[in-house]
Amino acid sequence: MASLSVSQAAERLGVNVRRVRQLIELGRLPAQKVGKQWVVDSNDVAEIQGADRKAGRPYSSGNAWGILVMAAGREPTWLSNSEQTRLRGILESQGIAQLLPRLSRRSEVLEWYVHPSLLERLSTDPRTVVSGAGAVDSLIDESLVEVYIPSSAQQQIESDFFVDSGADRPNVRARSIVGPWPFDPGQKVADRIVAAADLLERASDPRSARVAKELIADG
Repeated sequence: MASLSVSQAAERLGVNVRRVRQLIELGRLPAQKVGKQWVVDSNDVAEIQGADRKAGRPYSSGNAWGILVMAAGREPTWLSNSEQTRLRGILESQGIAQLLPRLSRRSEVLEWYVHPSLLERLSTDPRTVVSGAGAVDSLIDESLVEVYIPSSAQQQIESDFFVDSGADRPNVRARSIVGPWPFDPGQKVADRIVAAADLLERASDPRSARVAKELIADG
């Protein structure tokens, strides 16, 4: 096998290193540890490239959120009328289930450890919006808090909550959004379709995937 480092794999896939680590964590990209570094097989990287081409090129963050917001029944006010019309046509013709694999650029995924005594405060902080299992009444996961944050507040939030971003067992998945904030003023819980998209990325958790598919089917 031709081995690639995580950074080499990121360069080939045209993504950042965090995204490659997420693919490894989700089981989409097999990896093995050599010394202190993870390496992957170039053939496995090529397979992911092929799958991504088949699904279609990922949308930009703004367009990805435009599709999600329209699927939730809200208006993406940061998009022009013509762009909204174009994306609405795509959404109506293809359906949100088919488009979800192309919405991966909606945020940068950060893995954090926050002291358990601060988790509730993080969830209720005015700068965060709860997603994942925390946004779904039928699914409880006390091992992982998922929140969206604006990238402009990321550094301050990390300081305020004494975040450890290199922990072996993170208990927070923070999704940092660059650009327009896609949630309504005062909204504290993500739309159900957004929560479903986040849950589907937890490939190692069959229950989360099942609940996500139910949410999508319910519309």
